[in-house]
Parts: sequence; C-alpha cells; structure tokens
Amino acid sequence: MNKKRILVVDDEVSFSRIVKLNLEDTGRYIVRTEDKGKNAPAVAREFKPDLILLDIVMPDADGGEIAHLIKEIGRASCRERV
Repeated sequence: MNKKRILVVDDEVSFSRIVKLNLEDTGRYIVRTEDKGKNAPAVAREFKPDLILLDIVMPDADGGEIAHLIKEIGRASCRERV
C-alpha cells in the first residue's frame, strides 16, 4: 500500500507531535511537521504532501497567507485543502 503524505504546520509542537504519532500509528501515513509557518511553503515544495493541516493563527505567519503562497508555488502537489 502506498502511504499518503501529510504535512502538519502548527506552532504548538506538542499538538503536532500528538497528531503525527496518532496518524503514523495507523501505518497509513508518512507525517512531517513544521513549527514555523514561514518555512511551510518550502517544506511543502520539498515534501510534496497529499494533505496539509495548517494552523490559521501562528506568531510568525498568517495561515491564510501561507495557504496562498503554497497554492502559488504549484500547490506543492497537495491534492486536498481543508
């Protein structure tokens, strides 16, 4: 089975860690986390996630702006936006 790739972008590291552990525990996902919103577009471009879970309110970046940047760089091969 081909594992889906998920990028979790959230400034709360403990939340990201819990999400990562729970998703990877299913055996169906490869999860990468990023705690700096401004790094998210570059990480998405490199990681090429199937899904991005993006925090809207972060101290270093606005989630809406980050989503727009990711979309502008070719949606980073992301197939779903939530």
